[in-house]
Amino acid sequence: MEFLSSVLLLCISLSIISLYLLLRTSRHRNLRLPPGNLGLPFIGETLQLISAYKTENPEPFIDERVNRFGPIFTTHVFGEPTVFSSDPETNRFILQNEGKLFECSYPSSISNLLGKHSLLLMKGNLHKRMHSLTMSFANSSIIRDHLLDDIDRLIRLNLESWTDRVLLMEEAKKITFELAVKQLMSFDPGEWTESLRKEYVLLIEGFFTVPLPLFSTTYRRAIKARTKVAEALGLIVKQRRKESEEGDGKKDMLAALLAGDDGFSDEQIVDFLLALLVAGYETTSTIMTLAVKFLTETPLALDQLKEEHDQIRAEKKDSLEVLEWNDYKSMPFTQCVVNETLRLANIISGVFRRAMTDIHIKGYTIPKGWKVFASFRAVHLDHEHFKDARTFNPWRWQLGSC
Repeated sequence: MEFLSSVLLLCISLSIISLYLLLRTSRHRNLRLPPGNLGLPFIGETLQLISAYKTENPEPFIDERVNRFGPIFTTHVFGEPTVFSSDPETNRFILQNEGKLFECSYPSSISNLLGKHSLLLMKGNLHKRMHSLTMSFANSSIIRDHLLDDIDRLIRLNLESWTDRVLLMEEAKKITFELAVKQLMSFDPGEWTESLRKEYVLLIEGFFTVPLPLFSTTYRRAIKARTKVAEALGLIVKQRRKESEEGDGKKDMLAALLAGDDGFSDEQIVDFLLALLVAGYETTSTIMTLAVKFLTETPLALDQLKEEHDQIRAEKKDSLEVLEWNDYKSMPFTQCVVNETLRLANIISGVFRRAMTDIHIKGYTIPKGWKVFASFRAVHLDHEHFKDARTFNPWRWQLGSC
């Protein structure tokens, strides 16, 4: 009997949602919307998008629709109609008009897990203040004086623990997470950081799922992990705030947040730290792993990279002497490898925004309230914009080659 009642409630809910979507989209029938397919009611094409991004080659979701509908197309993902753009001019227009015609808006599966005060979701003056503080810290002497030392120490520490068999992606995740925690909160690797990292793994797995805890075990686990992470960070923030009032001398991102004149609350700081750890953990580790893969598959690039590094190392008096900031700035080919890895890997595949008014572009209308997704991946892998776009070629970034 309880099962039948649950099924009845589910059917009623789906019917209400379908009716709501029908009424909401009825006013758009006279508009020239970008071509596309909204898929199933409510679910839309979310499952196709998620399944594509869990494969080794996620491009087909966009490729197939671009071939069928053109560089600007309509779909329905994460519960909302969304206009995808693989057109560079349209993407530039979207980014240049943030706060005017578009506002930051991500799927609820992401926003619920990051928290309303994460930098990714902040708007207006609060976003400007937090962004300014972040950039000031990133460009400060604190980073220049300590970052390379911390990287060198953590890399050596992890290399010493490696055995004959190494899972590179997992090791890269450990290194980047430990480095991020060190820069943000001055914590060295230990049981606490490893325990926190394991919760982050569960949290991140929930980003690209259907945000319904009742139907998604992965999302339900992610919500629980988010709660644990927030509680752990909250305790650290409270402790550090007390220490700061007593003259604590730590120099890290958390100290900058606590010492600022903006008066950020504990909740704001926790959400901010949580989002920064997410950003640094998944993206950087994936880029590191793919850089190794691409270089292994391109021996000429690997040889040139090693030659550049050997030249810098030869100028050091001691083989254990760490790199300095000037050394980092004296690696032109290394920067080419980084640029090409970022272009080809596309770890940040694009950005979500929401139309603040009806927007007319390229002969189409994007209705007010609709989401848009500016796809960087589609542009970076388009042969019209990059020769042999899906081939790793770091030399394309050398002066005069672009």
